[in-house]
Formats: sequence, C-alpha cells, structure tokens
Amino acid sequence: MGSLIVKKVKYSGENYSYESPELGAGINIILGDNGSGKSTFSYFIEYALGGKVKPFENDHEDARYSLIVDDTNNYVQIDILIDQAPYSLKRFIGKQDVFVDNGIITETYPINRRGDVPIFSDWILTKFRIPIFEIYIGASHWYFNFSDLFRLLNYDQNTEPRKIYKSPVAENFIADSIIIRKSIFEILLGISSVEYFKKLDALKAATKKRDAAKALLQNYESTQETVHNIESLKQRQVDTNASLKKLEEERDSYQMRETTVDDKIGELAGIQSMLVDLELKTSRERILLKSLENEQIKVDQVHRTLLEEIQQIQKIIFTHDRLDLFSMEVCPFCMNKKEIAKGVCICGSKFKEDDYEKFVYNSSEYKDILSHRQNSIKAITQAKEEYTEDVREVTRNIEKSSKLIEEYTSKLKTVIETAEFAGNTTVIDDYNDRILKLKEQLMEIGYALRTSTQWKKLFDDLETKIAELKTAQINYNKAKTEYDLNNAKTIELFNKVYSALLSQSSYESTEAHIDEDYMPFIDNREYKAHSSEVPKRLMYYFTMLSLALKLPSVKHPRFLLIDTPEDSGIDTDHLNQNLELLLEAIKLGKQEDGTIEKFQVILTTGYGKFPESFQTFVKERFSKQDGNFILKSKMLDI
Repeated sequence: MGSLIVKKVKYSGENYSYESPELGAGINIILGDNGSGKSTFSYFIEYALGGKVKPFENDHEDARYSLIVDDTNNYVQIDILIDQAPYSLKRFIGKQDVFVDNGIITETYPINRRGDVPIFSDWILTKFRIPIFEIYIGASHWYFNFSDLFRLLNYDQNTEPRKIYKSPVAENFIADSIIIRKSIFEILLGISSVEYFKKLDALKAATKKRDAAKALLQNYESTQETVHNIESLKQRQVDTNASLKKLEEERDSYQMRETTVDDKIGELAGIQSMLVDLELKTSRERILLKSLENEQIKVDQVHRTLLEEIQQIQKIIFTHDRLDLFSMEVCPFCMNKKEIAKGVCICGSKFKEDDYEKFVYNSSEYKDILSHRQNSIKAITQAKEEYTEDVREVTRNIEKSSKLIEEYTSKLKTVIETAEFAGNTTVIDDYNDRILKLKEQLMEIGYALRTSTQWKKLFDDLETKIAELKTAQINYNKAKTEYDLNNAKTIELFNKVYSALLSQSSYESTEAHIDEDYMPFIDNREYKAHSSEVPKRLMYYFTMLSLALKLPSVKHPRFLLIDTPEDSGIDTDHLNQNLELLLEAIKLGKQEDGTIEKFQVILTTGYGKFPESFQTFVKERFSKQDGNFILKSKMLDI
C-alpha cells in the first residue's frame, strides 16, 4: 500500500496568494473562524489532486468563490510525498490538467478521460499501487478514478453525515449507486481484489464474444445453402479437374486427327476455345446470378424479420419500464419479493447453468438484446446493398459476354466455311458439352467449398469462444472464492474497530457493524438524534485509517482530510469527544511490534472546536476578526 503526505499548500494569482507552513506526518490542525478560509484550505488540496470544486467554477453562481474565479493567471500547487518520494502538483484554476513535477521533469496529465491517453488519476493510482480498471453496470461501464476513492478520504461539510460517503463528482445515478460505493470501500480496504474485478469483467467480455460468435453463425446459416463436408468437396474438385483435363485432351486429339485444313486449324481452334470459355463464363455468371438472387431473397426475409423483432423488443422494453413486468425476484402471482438462491429458479426447481434457456429477461438484458439486433440490422442492410450491386454487375457481365459470343460465333462460321473438316462435328459438340458440364460442376463445387469453409470458420470461432468462456468462468469462480475469504477477515476487523470507537463516541452505541452494502448497522437501527450522524460517519473514516495502519493488504493511502462539521447540530463538547477518538483509532492501528506506519490527518476546524490535547498539532491560524484571511492581497505588497 502507498502513503500520501501533503507537505505544503500554495495559491498564486495576479491579485492574491497564499503559502502554508510546512505540514508533516501525523495530525495537522488548521484553525479559523467561519469565512476566514479554513474550508478553502481543504478545497486547495482537493483541487490540486484533480477534484471538482464547485466554488472554483465560474458557472456556479450560487457558490462562486469570486476572489479566486475573478483572479487571473492563478493556480493551486501542493507539495506531497508518496511513499516518501517528493512530487509537486500544480493545477491552474478553471483548467482540466495537472502538472506533475518530480524534481527532474514536469509531466502534464489531463483530468478527464479521452480515449487511451493516461490521465492524472491513472498516474496517482499507479503510485499507490492500485490498478486502473473498470466495471460494467448493465450496458454501461465505469472507470474508477482517484476522485472516486477520495470520497472516503475527505470528510467534508457539504455532504450530509448520514450519507457517509462524500458526494460524488459526477452527477448521475451510476456515480452514487450501491455498486460504486461498495467498490470504493472494497478497493480502499483491499478486500475487493482488483483481480476479482478483472476476472468478472473477463467473464462478461467472454460471454459477449460467445454471443456475438453465435449470432454470426446463425445469421450465416439463415442465408446460405446446406453445408457440405469440406474434405469430400476437395476430393470431388480434384476428381472433376482430372476428368476435365482428360476430356480436353481427347477432344484436342480427335480434332488433330480428323481436321485436314492447313493454316485455318489454328484460327479455328482459337475461336472455338474463346467460344467455349465465353460460354463457360456466361454459364458461370448465370449460376452466380441465380445464387445471388436466391440469397438476396433470403436476406430480404431476414431483414424483415429483424425489423419485426426490433419493434417487438422496443414494445417489451417500453411495457417493462412502465409496469415492471419481468422482475426476476418477484413472484408473478402474489407479487412478493423472493430471495433466489444460486442455481434455483423462482419456482424452486434446481437447474445447472449450462442446462437451461432463459425466456424472460429484465429491462437491461432486453436492451442488450435490442442493441445486438440493431447491430445485426446494420449488417443485413449492408448485405442487401452489396447483393443488389452484385446482381447489377453480374447482369452487365452476362450481357457483355453474350455480345462477344455472337461475334465469335459469326467468325467461327466464316472460318468453317473455308476449312475442310473430315471428322464428325457431332463428336466435337459432344466433347464440348461434356467439358462445359464439368466446368459448371467445378463452379458449383468451388462455391460450395467457399460457403462451407466460411461456415467452418464461424463454427470453429464459436467453439473457441465457448471454450474461452468456460476458462473465464473457472478463473472467476477461483477469484471469487479468494475474494470471499479475504473479505471475511477484513470485515471482521473493521466491525471490531468501528464498534469499539462508536461505543466511546457521543453516539454511545452498544453494538455496531456494517451490513452487506458496507453501511453502518447500529443498535438494531434504534432511533438517535440527528447529531448522532456525525460520530457515525466520523468513526467510519477513523476506522478505515486504523485498518490502513494495521493491515498491509489495505490500499487506503493513510491520509484523511477532515473539514470539521459545524452545521450538523452537534455541540462542542461532543464534537471534541469524537475528535479525540482519532488517537484511539491510531492506537488500534499499531503494528505487532508497537510501531505506527506513517500517516497524515489534516483537520480544519474552528477555535475551541477541537480537543485541548490537540493544541500541539496546530499548524496554521486564520481569523476573520483580525483580518487574517487565507488569501493575501498582492496589492498590499506594492
């Protein structure tokens, strides 16, 4: 696990500036009354770490920090240590890039993800040895960024204490969904092995590839003739070529024996060869035209069927979204929710994953099916256009060849009139007819060979994808087993520490643990005053820090930024009682040999709103009454 320590906080603009004193490992307290800038101190740190701070944005009129927004050429800079390695992070106000200086070179990283370009979050997560990964939520996917994890590193005033997690940067339902919040908790505590998520994503990706390969094979089979044995076709091709060669040799030998013409023989043979080739070409093209027209009819039928399916699925999705007809966890008769065990149908029957077919889907699954059908309709539409163009092209070629046949037939008649052929022309015609039939057979064999080869390719690809899916399923099951074992030990320790801290806090709980969504479950949810939400949330953050100090598997960077809650209805005595438990959390995080890993807590609070024992931790003071604000006017220096 990595560690983060902020050493210095700076702000510089044309009108205002600020530079903090040196901060260090351990507890650092920033004092200030309301309006003097202690919350701004926290904003500076969050902003430099790539966060979104609404008061620093010009389009947020209701929370606009005009002194900063209206300043020019201004930036925030923090000097930090990551695992004791020094870095300087600079970000200009209103810009979406972070400049990272390691003392040797300066690199620029964008904050927002665009394609495959590494972003600032990728850089800092790599430093904390947290892999960059994404998870799939229905048809959507979500990249985990440092700003997501920061939601459990920053106890802010703007978030209601009952919500535990800091409000998300992205303003959408996915950003604050249960699965995202659970994933943040699991990543920071190292209980959700990233390997587990990778295996889960690999399983989903393998399933999609299997489904795509299956759809391609089914679509191909619906538009093609019967598939033949490839080896048998190859042997027929060899045998037919041999028969063709033998017939051509017999015909040429007969012509040489029976023809008594002198110099006309060469011209006659040439014209006759051209005519045979043209007839063969025309016959081949007529066969191809017929095949194309048949396939065109089949594609048209598939196109109509797909359109009907898409319309039907859209109606199903619309009906489902309005009436919620197809819930997999609700009995269709009594409408009661029923917990469904793995491998058991809602009716109670057992089944194996590979031995059943699903007939009812939820809305998200229907949308996946709809997306697949819409992709198929694009391919079928393109195929229709290609078949139409191929029919036109082949028709033009037939017309052209027919004209040439007429011309060469006329030439042949002229040559024959001047030639003396002693043989039987019926024999030659018979040879040519048989040769033409063999060449037509070769064309049919070649076409069957191409279609059968393509089918075999698609079939083999499906078999490969099925095998890959089975491997992905095995790997996922193994990762999930390890994931569950690791989770149990870490969650047990979390519950122990959280319960101990909360019982000593102003909440005065008797029993506390986290539920399956990692949210606090305290005293069987007995009613408590609104002010009790503060210790409930604060002890949650303290517990995470304690586990980060205790367990090497935890990915939490042992850093907390706390902006003291002053508007949550909690009195000063109880607030100080709760803050003092930070020392108990640190004590519970000691190693077996009694040592404590390096950590940092930055606490911004008001005068008198922190324990007396924390006096030695005060690093900075602001005062509205004395005119000592965080932003210092540069005009006074002139």
